[in-house]
Amino acid sequence: MARKQSFSGALALCLLFVASSLPSLEKTIELGKESLWTGMQTMDGVTAAPGRWGFHDLILTSGEYLPDSATELLLHFNPGAAGADAAGGYSLNGTAPLISDSIVAMGGGSAAFTGGKQGVGVLAPPDGLFAAGAVWGDFAIEFWLYPATLANGETIVSWTGSEAKLESQGIRCFIRDRKLVWDFQNLFTLPRDGSGTGARLPVTLVGTASLLPRVWHHHLLRYDSREGLLEYRIDGIPEVMAHVTDTGKENGSIAVPMVGQAYAGPLVLGSGLTGFIDELRISRRAVDDPVLSRFLGRTGAATSRIIDLGFSSTRVARIDAVADTPSDTSVEYYYQAADVWTGRKVLKGDTDWVPFTPGADLKETLKTRYLQLRVELYPNGARSQSPRVSALKVVYEPNLPPVPPAGLVATAGNGTVTLAWRKVNGLNVKGYLVYYGREPQNYLGTGATQGDSPIDAGPATTLAISGLENGSLYYFAVTAYDDSSPRQESRFGAEASARPSRIYK
Repeated sequence: MARKQSFSGALALCLLFVASSLPSLEKTIELGKESLWTGMQTMDGVTAAPGRWGFHDLILTSGEYLPDSATELLLHFNPGAAGADAAGGYSLNGTAPLISDSIVAMGGGSAAFTGGKQGVGVLAPPDGLFAAGAVWGDFAIEFWLYPATLANGETIVSWTGSEAKLESQGIRCFIRDRKLVWDFQNLFTLPRDGSGTGARLPVTLVGTASLLPRVWHHHLLRYDSREGLLEYRIDGIPEVMAHVTDTGKENGSIAVPMVGQAYAGPLVLGSGLTGFIDELRISRRAVDDPVLSRFLGRTGAATSRIIDLGFSSTRVARIDAVADTPSDTSVEYYYQAADVWTGRKVLKGDTDWVPFTPGADLKETLKTRYLQLRVELYPNGARSQSPRVSALKVVYEPNLPPVPPAGLVATAGNGTVTLAWRKVNGLNVKGYLVYYGREPQNYLGTGATQGDSPIDAGPATTLAISGLENGSLYYFAVTAYDDSSPRQESRFGAEASARPSRIYK
C-alpha cells in the first residue's frame, strides 16, 4: 500500500511539473506606454501629454487659447516653446523665461519667476499695439497668476514709452497690499481740443479682493472703446471699473489709448515677481468670454484603431487599464467586437459600445477576432482636474485553427477513390474538407458526384469520391475546420494520390 501511495504521489508531482512548464496561451496587445498612443484612431477632447513611466497619458484637452484674428500676443509657456508667441508677432528681448511643468494653470507649463528685477521682455512687431505711434481700440490683457509671496511692488506686466515732447508713458500691473493694481500713465488720450492737442488721462484701477498665495487665479483687464469702459475681473467676476472719459462718467468724451512716437519699449513680464504666470494673452477686442476652466469640455473620448486578434472567436480574458482618477473625476471604458470587419472606422454603430470594468473576467462573454476600445474621460465639477489613462492592455487566448489531418490514404477503385485519415483531436473541431485536383498541390478539381473541390465530409474521417475519370491521376489533401463563425480552417495535410481504373472491382 505504501509503495502504491508513493507512486501516486510521484505521478501527481510529475504532472504538476509538466503542467507548470507548459507555455501560457495568453497573449497581450497594449496601447499607450512605448506606443505613445499612436494606436488611437480618434481623440475628441482628449490629448496625449507627458505622464507615467516617462511616456504619455491620455488627458482631457487643455483650455489653452488658440490664436485668432484679434490675438495680439499669446504666450503658453509650454516646454520647448518657452517665450514663443503663438500668434507669431512678438519676439524675446533677452533671456527666455524659466519653465515649470509642475505648477501649471493650463497646458504643459508656466513661466516661473524668482524675484529678479529684470523680468522677461518681449518686443512688439512694427504694427503691434506696443509699437511707436500705435492707436488702440478695444483691447484686453489677461493671464493666470500664481503668486508665492505677494510682496508690495512685485510686477506682473509693465511697459514704458514716451511722446515726442518726452512725456513719459507707462502701463504697470503690480501687487500692493495683497491686491492687484493696474496703472496707466499718459496712455489714454482725449480727443483734440481747439489748440490741436488732446489731454492725457492717468487711470488707476485697484482690485478689491485680497489675493491668496500659491493659488491660481485668472485676471482680465478689458477696455470697450465704444463706451470708454475699463474693467478688471478676477476669475470672471468684476472687481472694479472706470469710465475713461473727460467727465469720468458714461456720457463724457471717450479717451483713446495712443502710444507716443518717440519711444516704445518692450513689454516686460515678472519684474520682481516670485511666482508663476501662465497663458498670457493680449487681444485687440474687449474679451467678455475668457476660458476659466483648465480643461475645455465636460467630457472627452478616445477610440482605438481596430485591433486584430488574429483568429475568429478568440477568447478575450480581460482588458486591463492603468489610470488615475483624482477626486470627482472618472473614466468609463467600452468595447465593440466582431468576427468580421468591413473596413469601417467603427466596428459596429456609434451606439453599440459595451461597457466593461478593467480587470474583470470576460472569458465567457467576449469571443471575437476584431476588437475596438473606447475611453471616456470626465473632469471634476470645476474642470480643474482631469483623469489620466496611462495604458490599456488586451489579454487574450488565441483561438488557433485546428492542426491539419494526418495519415491520409487514397485507395483507387472503378471511377472512385476512397480516402481515409486520422481524426484531429480538439474540442472545437467540427469537420473536414476534402480537396482534389489533377495536378500536385492544385486542388481545383471538378466533376465528382459529390461536387467540385472542396467536398465537405462533415465529422467523418473517410470519404469515397465517385464520378472520377478512370485512367486519370488525382491528387488529394484534407483540412480540418472548427466551430467558429466564420469557421477557421487548418493548413493542408500531407498530399495523397490515386488513379481510378476499371481493373478495380
